[in-house]
Amino acid sequence: MRIMALTQKIEWLANQSRLFYFLVALYYKAIIRREVELAAIKPSDKILCIGGGPCPYTAIMLHQLTGAAVTVVDNNAACVQQSNALIQRLGLGKTVRIVYGEGEAVDCEGFTVIHLALQVSPKRKVLENLLARAGRGVKILVRRPKTMVRGLYCDQESCPLLCHDYVKHNFFTNVGNTALYVKEGLYGEAQA
Repeated sequence: MRIMALTQKIEWLANQSRLFYFLVALYYKAIIRREVELAAIKPSDKILCIGGGPCPYTAIMLHQLTGAAVTVVDNNAACVQQSNALIQRLGLGKTVRIVYGEGEAVDCEGFTVIHLALQVSPKRKVLENLLARAGRGVKILVRRPKTMVRGLYCDQESCPLLCHDYVKHNFFTNVGNTALYVKEGLYGEAQA
């Protein structure tokens, strides 16, 4: 999966260079704004990002745009180490936490919003874990690739959750859309 290796190299560079960090952030900013609006994320939400890479743009921007606390789980120890160093340099250590773990085994109790990166693999197993462990009404955002690059990413197959809504992204990204799934029940339904 060469696209994932290329993405990781770009993020390694962004982690090490302030200028490169801000240039690459331009790629993510509109995507993440749309995702925040789609899931109606509030400061009181507790967000879990599965997949962060060496430069966890999504987690950083989700926090910056909403004020919500964010935890990132990544299964690459080197990425976790680099991400933690970046979070400390940015002064976000109290609000953005990076931990080592596997998405298909992560405990998602207490989180109200879960975000799956485009590169998460195996996506189906991660989604099955979320279905089994996430609380009622948890919003799950899943980035899906554009049709023309779908073969370069892990196949999602069919999702065990029903898609509530989705938002399309612009032409210049590999992300075709982000789907919103809500565990058990309708979006916006009062929680028991």
